[in-house]
Amino acid sequence: MKLAAIDIGTNSIHLVVVEFDGRTFHVIDREKSMVRLGLGMFGEMRLTERAFQEGVEVLGRYTKLAESRGVEEILAVATSATREAENGTEFLNAIFQATGVMPKVISGSEEARLIFLAVKHSIDLGGERGLVIDIGGGSVEVAVGTSNEVLLAQSMRLGVQRLLHRQGGAQPLASRELYELSGYVQGAAAEVMSEAKRFGATRFIGTSGTIRTLGEGAHLMSGGAPFRSLNAQSVKRKDLRELVKRLCEADAAKRAKMPGIGDARADTIHLGGVLLCELLEMARAEELTLCDTSLREGVIWDYLEHRGIEAIPHRVISDPRRRSVFELMRKYERDDPRELHIADLCLSLFDQTESIHGLGAADRELLEYAALLHGIGRHIDFEDRERHSRYIIRNSSLRGFTDDEIELLGLIALYHRGNKPKRRDDKLDKLAEHEQHAVMVLSSIVRLAVALDRGHSQLVRRLHVETRKKDVRISIDGPGDLLLELWAGRDKLEPLAKALDRDILLERVALAPSAALEHHNADSFVPPAADPAPASVAPAVVHRA
Repeated sequence: MKLAAIDIGTNSIHLVVVEFDGRTFHVIDREKSMVRLGLGMFGEMRLTERAFQEGVEVLGRYTKLAESRGVEEILAVATSATREAENGTEFLNAIFQATGVMPKVISGSEEARLIFLAVKHSIDLGGERGLVIDIGGGSVEVAVGTSNEVLLAQSMRLGVQRLLHRQGGAQPLASRELYELSGYVQGAAAEVMSEAKRFGATRFIGTSGTIRTLGEGAHLMSGGAPFRSLNAQSVKRKDLRELVKRLCEADAAKRAKMPGIGDARADTIHLGGVLLCELLEMARAEELTLCDTSLREGVIWDYLEHRGIEAIPHRVISDPRRRSVFELMRKYERDDPRELHIADLCLSLFDQTESIHGLGAADRELLEYAALLHGIGRHIDFEDRERHSRYIIRNSSLRGFTDDEIELLGLIALYHRGNKPKRRDDKLDKLAEHEQHAVMVLSSIVRLAVALDRGHSQLVRRLHVETRKKDVRISIDGPGDLLLELWAGRDKLEPLAKALDRDILLERVALAPSAALEHHNADSFVPPAADPAPASVAPAVVHRA
């Protein structure tokens, strides 16, 4: 099933075309037009003739594009400018006459709810309460919630086009003007932000083009490298403040030349910056997480939920990061029991050697995802699969991961076979010491786990690790003699022995049921057959290098 969503905003009009495969949707086309419906509207409260006609023309093009993509339904929503304009109904009727699509005018609170719905599918909230801010042309939406529910959804008449009208143009702001504008924002936002603070949010997330532009600009100005993927990246409020100070001192032409800003928003970006910084200060947020989804994606999710689609992934996998990993596995046909089994082996090895490697929960999570994705490079070429796995991981826009996390995932996949990681490698020497250690430990764990399923039969059902001062004893158990698994595992022990700075003994031992692997992906895991009687195999020791 293919669907299209059109967001008719005050500052721009967006189209997204998606394909739903029964589990999730994938974006197959996107368009954005900076129509500026709100430009010149907030005086007479009417859409200008130019904005009116341009809006109808854009909707005509978007409708044709969506139909050429074979969509079953076009979901169009209109927000602040259309909602408030005296000729808003006339505008909607003109769109319907030209396209056959009648956009739905939604309230500010409904807009905030849909935005939060989109964000929670892109950013992993875990157990936290998130406060989401979306700065549009005519309004600002604020929502607070968890991964399970929306606690607050409010809208404020504080968009950048509205502020542009208030200031009388895009000129630089003198100190007094900046002071007055900040006070105006604080007064207008006081009630909503006070209510939002009552919910005790611990995560602050920004979406919309204005916020993403400010986030990228602040990151670049502070010396950061360009984001490969903006979603889930974080910026500090102090860096945003410094950027906004410079934006307010410059005219539109100079703003456009600043890194990350560009021409499209140069006339309003300084006003959006003042607005964002004041809201973050009122929320007592020191850091902001950026999100690249917004209203249009929320419209899609809402459509699917209201039609009772049982296979919507968040009902099975609520974590956007995990869901994104499984989507990539399915895309490259690697969602089979072996990948899940290898991930289970990895997590068991990680947990039972934690006292030695000293890595934490974030590293454990990356290990699981790297184990699940280690083999996707086979889709391109079997011989160089580790190199292709890294390429796919780095270029697949995994949702909810930072650039640094994606880089680590790719390196773990790269070093799980073939060349062993060395700190002097050019791919590792740019990493922090903790990250280097993590790559060396985690890639060696994946290397061993893959070897322990050398026969692709998931025979190692139980695993126990005994850690001692000078060595580590790994015992495995399962059906059959496990000769293939022992041979392959012993051949791949050296990198782990070096990473843990211990000699390692790998042996076959009859283990108690308590040593059974935990199937972290039980919904997808195919249960193994019952074990036959074990056979005795002599142990072998691999020494650290």
